[in-house]
Amino acid sequence: MQISVTFRNMEPSDALKNYVTDRLNKFRRYLEGPQEAHVVLSLEKFRHLADVTINSNGRLIKGREENADMYAAIDLVMDKIDQQLRKHREKSREKGDRSRPLPAAAAAEAPARPQVRRRTVEVPLLDLTDAIELLTAKNEEVLLFTDVTSGSLAVLCRRQDGGFVLLQPELR
Repeated sequence: MQISVTFRNMEPSDALKNYVTDRLNKFRRYLEGPQEAHVVLSLEKFRHLADVTINSNGRLIKGREENADMYAAIDLVMDKIDQQLRKHREKSREKGDRSRPLPAAAAAEAPARPQVRRRTVEVPLLDLTDAIELLTAKNEEVLLFTDVTSGSLAVLCRRQDGGFVLLQPELR
């Protein structure tokens, strides 16, 4: 990554330049293609400003922060850049953008989503004793039904010990 650091209205400092370089190099794995970063560190009265522009393969990422301390301003702007990179990665995943392969580190971070199967079920109107008989006859684990006494949906579950659990939702 090619990094240029510019100091305005303040003395150039190798410590600040090295700090910025170290922080920017952490983003290297999330960016594709040739990468350039331009950082402007400036002092206006008592405000320390950090302005970062990253160009990665034609995509611009910008951030600007101010604080009473220069190191804090740098940290804040780097957090802002990190948020923008995360947002872009999430959008790419949601869109199914497979044109650019994900870096190995980003692929390892992606949580595996469990597969969800949808099923449409009939909701019979039953009382509790009939629901228990129907659940036993069907040899199922769960039965969704409308309770005759309350008129609301109820779920009857078979426990591992052979007993049953009745779940009745309470709307708030």
